[in-house]
Amino acid sequence: MLTKLALILTVLLAAATETLAKEETIKNIVVFGDSYSDVGNHQRLTNGPVWSEHLAVGWNASLYSFAFSGAVCNNDMYSSDTTFIPSITDQVEMFYNQKSLRELDMEETAIIFWVGVNDVFRMFEKNGDDNMAALEQDYQRVVDCIGTHIRNIRRIYASNKFIVFGVPPLERMPFYANTDLASSRETAANQLNEQLTKEVEKMNKHLQSLELDLVDIHKMLDDIVDHPSMFEIINAKDPYWDACQGQCADEVDAYVWWDKTHLTGGVHRLIANSILMAGSLAPETYLSDKVDVNQLLQEPHSPYKSPIYKPKRNTGEIDRVIRKLNEEKEKEQHQHQQDDLLNDQDGHQTSQSSATTTTPTHHFVYFGVSATIIVSIAFLLFIKTKRRRRNHLAALSGLLKSNTDRGRFMPLRNMDSEQV
Repeated sequence: MLTKLALILTVLLAAATETLAKEETIKNIVVFGDSYSDVGNHQRLTNGPVWSEHLAVGWNASLYSFAFSGAVCNNDMYSSDTTFIPSITDQVEMFYNQKSLRELDMEETAIIFWVGVNDVFRMFEKNGDDNMAALEQDYQRVVDCIGTHIRNIRRIYASNKFIVFGVPPLERMPFYANTDLASSRETAANQLNEQLTKEVEKMNKHLQSLELDLVDIHKMLDDIVDHPSMFEIINAKDPYWDACQGQCADEVDAYVWWDKTHLTGGVHRLIANSILMAGSLAPETYLSDKVDVNQLLQEPHSPYKSPIYKPKRNTGEIDRVIRKLNEEKEKEQHQHQQDDLLNDQDGHQTSQSSATTTTPTHHFVYFGVSATIIVSIAFLLFIKTKRRRRNHLAALSGLLKSNTDRGRFMPLRNMDSEQV
Protein backbone atom coordinates (compact mmCIF):
# COMPACT_ATOMS: atom_id res chain seq x y z
CA MET A 1 0.00 0.00 0.00
CA LEU A 2 2.82 2.40 0.90
CA THR A 3 4.49 1.55 -2.40
CA LYS A 4 1.33 2.49 -4.27
CA LEU A 5 1.04 5.78 -2.40
CA ALA A 6 4.70 6.55 -3.06
CA LEU A 7 4.13 5.90 -6.76
CA ILE A 8 1.09 8.19 -6.75
CA LEU A 9 3.09 10.91 -5.01
CA THR A 10 5.92 10.57 -7.53
CA VAL A 11 3.58 10.80 -10.51
CA LEU A 12 1.69 13.77 -9.08
CA LEU A 13 4.92 15.57 -8.16
CA ALA A 14 6.18 15.14 -11.71
CA ALA A 15 2.86 16.42 -13.06
CA ALA A 16 2.89 19.39 -10.70
CA THR A 17 6.49 20.25 -11.60
CA GLU A 18 5.65 20.02 -15.29
CA THR A 19 2.61 22.28 -14.75
CA LEU A 20 4.68 24.90 -12.94
CA ALA A 21 7.36 24.85 -15.62
CA LYS A 22 4.77 25.16 -18.34
CA GLU A 23 2.95 28.02 -16.64
CA GLU A 24 6.20 29.93 -16.28
CA THR A 25 6.94 30.00 -20.01
CA ILE A 26 5.61 32.61 -22.43
CA LYS A 27 6.45 31.89 -26.06
CA ASN A 28 3.78 34.01 -27.77
CA ILE A 29 2.38 37.50 -27.18
CA VAL A 30 -0.90 38.65 -28.75
CA VAL A 31 -1.65 42.37 -28.42
CA PHE A 32 -4.85 44.36 -28.96
CA GLY A 33 -4.65 48.11 -28.61
CA ASP A 34 -4.21 51.64 -29.93
CA SER A 35 -1.28 53.92 -30.80
CA TYR A 36 0.61 52.98 -27.62
CA SER A 37 0.89 49.46 -29.05
CA ASP A 38 0.82 49.98 -32.84
CA VAL A 39 3.95 48.47 -34.41
CA GLY A 40 3.04 49.56 -37.94
CA ASN A 41 -0.46 48.30 -38.75
CA HIS A 42 -1.59 51.92 -39.04
CA GLN A 43 1.17 54.20 -37.75
CA ARG A 44 4.03 53.78 -35.30
CA LEU A 45 3.93 56.83 -33.04
CA THR A 46 7.23 56.72 -31.16
CA ASN A 47 10.92 56.92 -32.00
CA GLY A 48 11.83 53.28 -31.36
CA PRO A 49 10.50 49.85 -30.46
CA VAL A 50 7.24 49.87 -28.51
CA TRP A 51 6.77 48.14 -25.17
CA SER A 52 5.48 44.88 -26.68
CA GLU A 53 8.60 44.50 -28.85
CA HIS A 54 10.83 44.96 -25.80
CA LEU A 55 8.65 42.49 -23.91
CA ALA A 56 8.92 39.94 -26.72
CA VAL A 57 12.72 40.14 -26.58
CA GLY A 58 12.71 39.90 -22.79
CA TRP A 59 10.52 36.80 -22.86
CA ASN A 60 12.09 35.48 -26.08
CA ALA A 61 8.57 35.24 -27.47
CA SER A 62 6.95 35.68 -30.88
CA LEU A 63 4.86 38.84 -31.20
CA TYR A 64 1.50 39.17 -32.94
CA SER A 65 0.20 42.73 -32.57
CA PHE A 66 -3.22 43.69 -33.93
CA ALA A 67 -3.09 47.19 -32.45
CA PHE A 68 -4.08 50.19 -34.59
CA SER A 69 -3.42 53.83 -33.77
CA GLY A 70 -6.67 55.62 -32.96
CA ALA A 71 -8.48 52.48 -31.82
CA VAL A 72 -11.30 52.45 -29.27
CA CYS A 73 -12.75 49.36 -27.64
CA ASN A 74 -15.88 49.24 -29.80
CA ASN A 75 -16.68 51.60 -32.66
CA ASP A 76 -20.41 51.06 -32.08
CA MET A 77 -20.18 53.24 -28.97
CA TYR A 78 -19.54 56.35 -31.05
CA SER A 79 -20.85 58.00 -34.19
CA SER A 80 -19.07 56.75 -37.29
CA ASP A 81 -16.82 58.92 -39.39
CA THR A 82 -15.27 58.51 -42.83
CA THR A 83 -12.09 56.84 -41.59
CA PHE A 84 -12.32 53.23 -40.39
CA ILE A 85 -9.91 52.24 -37.64
CA PRO A 86 -10.23 48.69 -36.30
CA SER A 87 -11.50 48.74 -32.73
CA ILE A 88 -10.61 46.06 -30.21
CA THR A 89 -13.78 44.27 -31.30
CA ASP A 90 -12.52 44.26 -34.89
CA GLN A 91 -9.00 43.30 -33.85
CA VAL A 92 -10.18 40.26 -31.89
CA GLU A 93 -12.04 38.95 -34.94
CA MET A 94 -8.96 39.64 -37.09
CA PHE A 95 -6.99 37.48 -34.67
CA TYR A 96 -9.61 34.74 -34.82
CA ASN A 97 -9.47 34.73 -38.63
CA GLN A 98 -5.72 34.10 -38.61
CA LYS A 99 -6.07 30.33 -38.89
CA SER A 100 -2.35 29.73 -38.37
CA LEU A 101 -2.58 31.35 -34.94
CA ARG A 102 -5.27 28.92 -33.80
CA GLU A 103 -2.46 26.42 -33.30
CA LEU A 104 -0.74 28.56 -30.65
CA ASP A 105 -0.25 26.83 -27.32
CA MET A 106 -2.38 29.00 -25.07
CA GLU A 107 -0.55 27.73 -22.00
CA GLU A 108 2.45 29.63 -23.39
CA THR A 109 0.60 32.65 -24.83
CA ALA A 110 0.00 36.02 -23.18
CA ILE A 111 -3.06 37.95 -24.39
CA ILE A 112 -2.65 41.68 -23.72
CA PHE A 113 -5.11 44.59 -23.98
CA TRP A 114 -4.27 48.30 -23.83
CA VAL A 115 -7.09 50.64 -24.78
CA GLY A 116 -9.00 53.58 -23.34
CA VAL A 117 -7.27 56.85 -24.24
CA ASN A 118 -9.18 57.31 -27.49
CA ASP A 119 -12.36 56.18 -25.77
CA VAL A 120 -12.04 59.05 -23.28
CA PHE A 121 -11.45 61.50 -26.12
CA ARG A 122 -14.52 60.23 -28.00
CA MET A 123 -16.66 60.19 -24.84
CA PHE A 124 -16.09 63.88 -24.21
CA GLU A 125 -16.64 64.59 -27.88
CA LYS A 126 -19.99 62.78 -27.68
CA ASN A 127 -21.22 63.81 -24.23
CA GLY A 128 -19.52 67.11 -23.50
CA ASP A 129 -17.66 67.96 -20.31
CA ASP A 130 -20.65 68.38 -18.00
CA ASN A 131 -22.75 65.26 -18.61
CA MET A 132 -21.20 63.18 -15.83
CA ALA A 133 -23.92 60.52 -15.82
CA ALA A 134 -23.39 59.75 -19.51
CA LEU A 135 -19.61 59.76 -19.09
CA GLU A 136 -19.76 57.32 -16.17
CA GLN A 137 -21.98 54.99 -18.20
CA ASP A 138 -19.46 55.08 -21.03
CA TYR A 139 -16.58 54.30 -18.65
CA GLN A 140 -18.44 51.17 -17.61
CA ARG A 141 -19.22 50.27 -21.21
CA VAL A 142 -15.51 50.36 -22.05
CA VAL A 143 -14.71 48.18 -19.04
CA ASP A 144 -17.50 45.76 -20.00
CA CYS A 145 -16.15 45.69 -23.55
CA ILE A 146 -12.68 44.70 -22.34
CA GLY A 147 -14.11 42.10 -19.98
CA THR A 148 -16.26 40.59 -22.72
CA HIS A 149 -13.28 40.16 -25.03
CA ILE A 150 -11.25 38.49 -22.29
CA ARG A 151 -14.11 36.07 -21.57
CA ASN A 152 -14.69 35.37 -25.27
CA ILE A 153 -11.03 34.65 -26.02
CA ARG A 154 -10.83 32.51 -22.91
CA ARG A 155 -13.93 30.58 -23.98
CA ILE A 156 -12.84 30.03 -27.58
CA TYR A 157 -9.16 29.30 -27.00
CA ALA A 158 -9.19 27.99 -23.39
CA SER A 159 -6.58 30.65 -22.62
CA ASN A 160 -5.96 31.88 -19.09
CA LYS A 161 -2.98 34.24 -19.30
CA PHE A 162 -3.97 37.89 -19.72
CA ILE A 163 -2.57 41.34 -19.04
CA VAL A 164 -4.66 44.52 -19.15
CA PHE A 165 -3.30 48.07 -19.07
CA GLY A 166 -5.14 50.88 -17.37
CA VAL A 167 -5.43 54.41 -18.75
CA PRO A 168 -2.36 56.67 -18.36
CA PRO A 169 -2.56 60.00 -16.49
CA LEU A 170 -4.11 62.13 -19.22
CA GLU A 171 -3.56 65.32 -17.23
CA ARG A 172 0.21 64.68 -17.47
CA MET A 173 0.19 64.66 -21.25
CA PRO A 174 1.54 67.90 -22.76
CA PHE A 175 -1.67 68.02 -24.82
CA TYR A 176 -3.77 68.47 -21.65
CA ALA A 177 -1.29 69.67 -19.01
CA ASN A 178 -1.73 73.28 -17.89
CA THR A 179 -5.04 73.59 -19.77
CA ASP A 180 -8.63 73.94 -18.62
CA LEU A 181 -9.22 70.32 -19.70
CA ALA A 182 -6.62 68.78 -17.39
CA SER A 183 -8.92 68.35 -14.38
CA SER A 184 -11.78 66.67 -16.26
CA ARG A 185 -9.39 64.30 -18.08
CA GLU A 186 -7.71 63.42 -14.81
CA THR A 187 -11.10 62.54 -13.33
CA ALA A 188 -11.99 60.49 -16.39
CA ALA A 189 -8.78 58.45 -16.25
CA ASN A 190 -9.17 57.84 -12.52
CA GLN A 191 -12.80 56.73 -12.76
CA LEU A 192 -12.22 54.45 -15.73
CA ASN A 193 -9.22 52.88 -13.99
CA GLU A 194 -11.22 52.40 -10.79
CA GLN A 195 -13.97 50.54 -12.65
CA LEU A 196 -11.40 48.50 -14.59
CA THR A 197 -9.68 47.49 -11.35
CA LYS A 198 -12.98 46.26 -9.90
CA GLU A 199 -13.65 44.24 -13.04
CA VAL A 200 -10.20 42.63 -12.94
CA GLU A 201 -10.60 41.77 -9.26
CA LYS A 202 -14.03 40.25 -9.93
CA MET A 203 -12.78 38.15 -12.83
CA ASN A 204 -9.77 36.89 -10.88
CA LYS A 205 -12.08 35.92 -8.03
CA HIS A 206 -14.75 34.12 -10.02
CA LEU A 207 -13.04 32.67 -13.12
CA GLN A 208 -11.20 29.50 -12.23
CA SER A 209 -7.54 29.22 -13.35
CA LEU A 210 -7.55 32.75 -14.77
CA GLU A 211 -4.25 34.65 -14.51
CA LEU A 212 -5.11 38.28 -15.18
CA ASP A 213 -2.77 41.14 -14.27
CA LEU A 214 -3.61 44.82 -14.42
CA VAL A 215 -0.72 47.15 -15.25
CA ASP A 216 -1.13 50.35 -13.26
CA ILE A 217 0.32 52.50 -16.04
CA HIS A 218 -1.23 55.57 -14.41
CA LYS A 219 0.87 55.15 -11.27
CA MET A 220 3.94 54.21 -13.27
CA LEU A 221 3.91 57.37 -15.41
CA ASP A 222 3.11 59.46 -12.34
CA ASP A 223 6.26 58.06 -10.71
CA ILE A 224 8.38 58.76 -13.80
CA VAL A 225 7.13 62.33 -14.16
CA ASP A 226 7.50 63.04 -10.42
CA HIS A 227 10.96 61.41 -10.10
CA PRO A 228 12.54 61.55 -13.58
CA SER A 229 16.16 61.24 -12.40
CA MET A 230 15.43 57.80 -10.94
CA PHE A 231 14.75 56.64 -14.48
CA GLU A 232 17.55 58.65 -16.17
CA ILE A 233 14.96 61.05 -17.64
CA ILE A 234 15.99 64.69 -18.11
CA ASN A 235 12.65 66.10 -19.30
CA ALA A 236 9.32 64.70 -18.13
CA LYS A 237 7.05 67.55 -19.19
CA ASP A 238 7.84 68.75 -22.71
CA PRO A 239 7.32 66.78 -25.92
CA TYR A 240 10.63 66.05 -27.61
CA TRP A 241 9.32 67.13 -31.00
CA ASP A 242 8.44 70.59 -29.68
CA ALA A 243 11.28 71.19 -27.23
CA CYS A 244 14.29 69.62 -28.84
CA GLN A 245 13.87 68.34 -32.38
CA GLY A 246 16.64 69.96 -34.43
CA GLN A 247 17.44 72.43 -31.66
CA CYS A 248 19.47 70.52 -29.06
CA ALA A 249 21.62 67.46 -28.56
CA ASP A 250 19.42 65.74 -25.97
CA GLU A 251 18.77 62.05 -26.45
CA VAL A 252 15.15 61.45 -27.39
CA ASP A 253 14.90 58.53 -24.95
CA ALA A 254 15.80 60.93 -22.13
CA TYR A 255 12.33 62.47 -22.57
CA VAL A 256 9.04 60.99 -21.42
CA TRP A 257 6.93 62.40 -24.24
CA TRP A 258 7.74 61.88 -27.90
CA ASP A 259 4.95 64.23 -28.95
CA LYS A 260 2.04 65.79 -27.05
CA THR A 261 0.31 62.46 -26.36
CA HIS A 262 2.74 59.62 -27.08
CA LEU A 263 5.70 58.15 -25.22
CA THR A 264 9.34 57.87 -26.27
CA GLY A 265 10.99 54.54 -26.93
CA GLY A 266 12.85 54.86 -23.64
CA VAL A 267 9.60 54.89 -21.67
CA HIS A 268 8.28 52.00 -23.74
CA ARG A 269 11.33 50.05 -22.57
CA LEU A 270 10.59 50.98 -18.95
CA ILE A 271 7.04 49.71 -19.38
CA ALA A 272 8.29 46.37 -20.70
CA ASN A 273 10.78 46.05 -17.86
CA SER A 274 8.04 46.73 -15.32
CA ILE A 275 6.26 43.61 -16.58
CA LEU A 276 9.44 41.53 -16.90
CA MET A 277 10.67 42.44 -13.42
CA ALA A 278 7.30 41.98 -11.73
CA GLY A 279 7.25 38.32 -12.74
CA SER A 280 3.90 38.64 -14.48
CA LEU A 281 2.97 35.31 -16.15
CA ALA A 282 6.66 34.30 -16.38
CA PRO A 283 9.73 34.21 -14.13
CA GLU A 284 11.20 37.57 -13.20
CA THR A 285 13.81 38.85 -15.64
CA TYR A 286 15.23 42.13 -16.90
CA LEU A 287 16.08 43.63 -20.30
CA SER A 288 19.45 45.36 -19.99
CA ASP A 289 20.22 48.52 -21.93
CA LYS A 290 22.99 46.52 -23.60
CA VAL A 291 20.36 44.58 -25.56
CA ASP A 292 19.73 46.35 -28.89
CA VAL A 293 16.06 45.53 -29.48
CA ASN A 294 15.88 47.59 -32.66
CA GLN A 295 18.70 45.56 -34.20
CA LEU A 296 17.02 42.31 -33.23
CA LEU A 297 13.83 43.49 -34.93
CA GLN A 298 15.73 44.09 -38.17
CA GLU A 299 17.08 40.56 -38.40
CA PRO A 300 15.51 38.36 -41.11
CA HIS A 301 12.54 36.35 -39.84
CA SER A 302 12.81 37.92 -36.40
CA PRO A 303 10.17 36.37 -34.11
CA TYR A 304 10.05 39.64 -32.19
CA LYS A 305 8.79 41.55 -35.22
CA SER A 306 5.03 41.26 -35.55
CA PRO A 307 3.43 40.68 -38.95
CA ILE A 308 1.58 43.69 -40.34
CA TYR A 309 -2.18 43.16 -40.44
CA LYS A 310 -4.62 44.84 -42.81
CA PRO A 311 -7.63 46.55 -41.21
CA LYS A 312 -10.90 44.61 -41.41
CA ARG A 313 -14.34 45.27 -39.96
CA ASN A 314 -15.81 42.64 -37.71
CA THR A 315 -18.74 40.63 -39.04
CA GLY A 316 -20.03 39.37 -35.70
CA GLU A 317 -18.17 36.09 -36.11
CA ILE A 318 -17.00 35.99 -32.49
CA ASP A 319 -20.58 36.38 -31.24
CA ARG A 320 -21.69 33.55 -33.53
CA VAL A 321 -18.93 31.27 -32.26
CA ILE A 322 -19.86 32.02 -28.65
CA ARG A 323 -23.55 31.33 -29.34
CA LYS A 324 -22.65 28.01 -30.94
CA LEU A 325 -20.48 27.05 -27.97
CA ASN A 326 -23.33 27.94 -25.60
CA GLU A 327 -25.78 25.82 -27.60
CA GLU A 328 -23.39 22.86 -27.57
CA LYS A 329 -22.93 23.24 -23.83
CA GLU A 330 -26.70 23.26 -23.25
CA LYS A 331 -27.09 20.10 -25.34
CA GLU A 332 -24.28 18.42 -23.43
CA GLN A 333 -25.82 19.37 -20.08
CA HIS A 334 -29.20 18.02 -21.21
CA GLN A 335 -27.58 14.75 -22.28
CA HIS A 336 -25.80 14.46 -18.93
CA GLN A 337 -29.12 14.96 -17.13
CA GLN A 338 -30.68 12.16 -19.18
CA ASP A 339 -27.72 9.87 -18.49
CA ASP A 340 -27.92 10.63 -14.77
CA LEU A 341 -31.61 9.67 -14.69
CA LEU A 342 -30.86 6.34 -16.37
CA ASN A 343 -27.92 5.69 -14.05
CA ASP A 344 -30.06 6.46 -11.00
CA GLN A 345 -32.64 3.91 -12.15
CA ASP A 346 -29.98 1.25 -12.76
CA GLY A 347 -28.31 2.06 -9.46
CA HIS A 348 -31.56 1.61 -7.52
CA GLN A 349 -32.05 -1.86 -9.00
CA THR A 350 -28.51 -3.06 -8.24
CA SER A 351 -27.79 -1.25 -4.96
CA GLN A 352 -28.75 -4.20 -2.74
CA SER A 353 -26.59 -6.74 -4.55
CA SER A 354 -23.64 -4.34 -4.74
CA ALA A 355 -23.78 -3.65 -1.02
CA THR A 356 -23.67 -7.36 -0.09
CA THR A 357 -20.70 -8.21 -2.37
CA THR A 358 -18.24 -5.53 -1.28
CA THR A 359 -14.94 -7.16 -0.19
CA PRO A 360 -11.92 -5.90 1.80
CA THR A 361 -10.14 -5.48 -1.52
CA HIS A 362 -12.73 -2.91 -2.50
CA HIS A 363 -12.05 -1.03 0.72
CA PHE A 364 -8.41 -0.74 -0.29
CA VAL A 365 -9.42 0.50 -3.75
CA TYR A 366 -11.70 3.13 -2.25
CA PHE A 367 -8.92 4.22 0.11
CA GLY A 368 -6.54 4.50 -2.81
CA VAL A 369 -8.96 6.71 -4.72
CA SER A 370 -9.54 8.92 -1.68
CA ALA A 371 -5.81 9.27 -1.11
CA THR A 372 -5.29 10.26 -4.73
CA ILE A 373 -7.93 12.98 -4.45
CA ILE A 374 -6.45 14.33 -1.22
CA VAL A 375 -2.92 14.32 -2.61
CA SER A 376 -4.09 15.98 -5.82
CA ILE A 377 -5.79 18.76 -3.86
CA ALA A 378 -2.67 19.15 -1.73
CA PHE A 379 -0.50 19.62 -4.80
CA LEU A 380 -2.92 22.10 -6.32
CA LEU A 381 -2.76 24.10 -3.10
CA PHE A 382 1.03 23.83 -3.17
CA ILE A 383 1.15 25.18 -6.73
CA LYS A 384 -1.26 27.99 -5.89
CA THR A 385 0.66 28.96 -2.73
CA LYS A 386 3.99 28.87 -4.53
CA ARG A 387 2.65 31.13 -7.27
CA ARG A 388 1.29 33.58 -4.69
CA ARG A 389 4.61 33.60 -2.81
CA ARG A 390 6.54 34.10 -6.04
CA ASN A 391 4.32 37.04 -6.96
CA HIS A 392 4.94 38.74 -3.63
CA LEU A 393 8.71 38.15 -3.59
CA ALA A 394 9.50 38.66 -7.27
CA ALA A 395 9.00 42.40 -7.46
CA LEU A 396 12.50 43.68 -6.78
CA SER A 397 11.67 46.26 -9.41
CA GLY A 398 8.14 46.99 -8.37
CA LEU A 399 5.03 46.44 -6.36
CA LEU A 400 2.61 43.60 -7.03
CA LYS A 401 -0.68 44.04 -5.22
CA SER A 402 -2.43 40.69 -4.97
CA ASN A 403 -6.13 40.29 -5.60
CA THR A 404 -6.66 36.58 -5.00
CA ASP A 405 -3.60 35.40 -6.98
CA ARG A 406 -3.21 38.26 -9.45
CA GLY A 407 -2.93 42.00 -9.22
CA ARG A 408 -1.43 45.30 -10.24
CA PHE A 409 2.21 46.14 -10.63
CA MET A 410 4.46 49.08 -11.44
CA PRO A 411 8.22 49.74 -11.53
CA LEU A 412 9.86 51.68 -8.73
CA ARG A 413 13.44 52.09 -9.88
CA ASN A 414 15.89 51.78 -12.76
CA MET A 415 18.09 48.75 -12.09
CA ASP A 416 20.75 49.59 -14.70
CA SER A 417 21.83 52.68 -12.77
CA GLU A 418 22.34 50.57 -9.64
CA GLN A 419 24.58 47.94 -11.21
CA VAL A 420 28.36 48.21 -10.76
